[in-house]
Amino acid sequence: MTVTILTGPPGAGKTTVAALLGAAGAAVGASAAGARPTVTLTTDTFYRSITTGFVPPYLAGSQRQNEVVAEAVVAATSAYARGGYDVVLDGVVGPWFLPPFRAAAAREGWDLAYVVLRPDLDTTLARATGRADAELRDPAAVRSMHAALADLGELEPHVRDTTGEEPAATAAAVRTALDGGAYRLSAPAADLPADERVDPPLRADETTTLRAFLDYHRDTLRRKTAGLGAEQLRTPLPPSTMTLGGLLKHLAYVETSWFLEVYDGGAPLAPFDTTDWDADPDWEWHSASLDSPEDLRRLFDAAVDAADRSIDAALAAGGLDGTSARESGREGEGTFSLRWILVHMIEEYARHNGHADLLREALDGATGE
Repeated sequence: MTVTILTGPPGAGKTTVAALLGAAGAAVGASAAGARPTVTLTTDTFYRSITTGFVPPYLAGSQRQNEVVAEAVVAATSAYARGGYDVVLDGVVGPWFLPPFRAAAAREGWDLAYVVLRPDLDTTLARATGRADAELRDPAAVRSMHAALADLGELEPHVRDTTGEEPAATAAAVRTALDGGAYRLSAPAADLPADERVDPPLRADETTTLRAFLDYHRDTLRRKTAGLGAEQLRTPLPPSTMTLGGLLKHLAYVETSWFLEVYDGGAPLAPFDTTDWDADPDWEWHSASLDSPEDLRRLFDAAVDAADRSIDAALAAGGLDGTSARESGREGEGTFSLRWILVHMIEEYARHNGHADLLREALDGATGE
């Protein structure tokens, strides 16, 4: 199926053009003679459905609301596409909202196009503020939304200047361009990097086997998160709020908590040592969206290195039967053996690497062990 995202600032003509494209059954390149069933969606409908707690989407404090609306729009688009309909989506969909659409396109095989109708600022203001039935006529808001779409970098070839152009002419020109293959968004790369993990040995002593499986799972998480940018690392797979960035930070915390804090009896690695866990018990999951991919990977690697130093020292002092400095939080259980902690860490990684499989496939279609 084909999905065309038709966006632009208020007054760009996108709603009228979307209706013309949809009426012709020409979501992406279908001629009138070969028209397919087509649905026209508008993001305004999804925003208007928020009857309590609505925040104008161009104001500070609307980010989470806007993300939820984007998720709902992607879900609706997917449902229509799976039912055999092409979709024309009309709304202010900036590049920052494209990752979930691109992920869905890769996952479900859409032919995805992105078209930005962008008249000059004077034309945009005149059209937007002169519409009696429009909800958004505030000049400051219109300027802000025009500016957000003013410099799209690598997406500039997806822009059409509609200054002085009638909607019918715009629709005809866009349809022709789509027929010629213009405005397509390539699917994200769906190949995982080369597998450089080392398989655990088939016959080895207990310590070697446990550590080899732990290292294998650590490298699996590295592989599942490799090559992803900040937006991808913070993208959840609804209804879960779990993200790949959150997984990296969570498992960094788990490493430093079990080995440095529980076994050694010391403090966890920074920044976990100064975190107010009472205020937010899931701080590592929530804060990961604010970290860069480089910082998340550095933190994870630092936590693994610190944990390995702790394991080396523990093995030298007492082997797998050595016990932790701190006791279990459950009454009467006592301390943990190093053996138990290593097995628990393998279990923790195995569980979360299953989550990582699903998250990565939802992002860009990449699969594999």
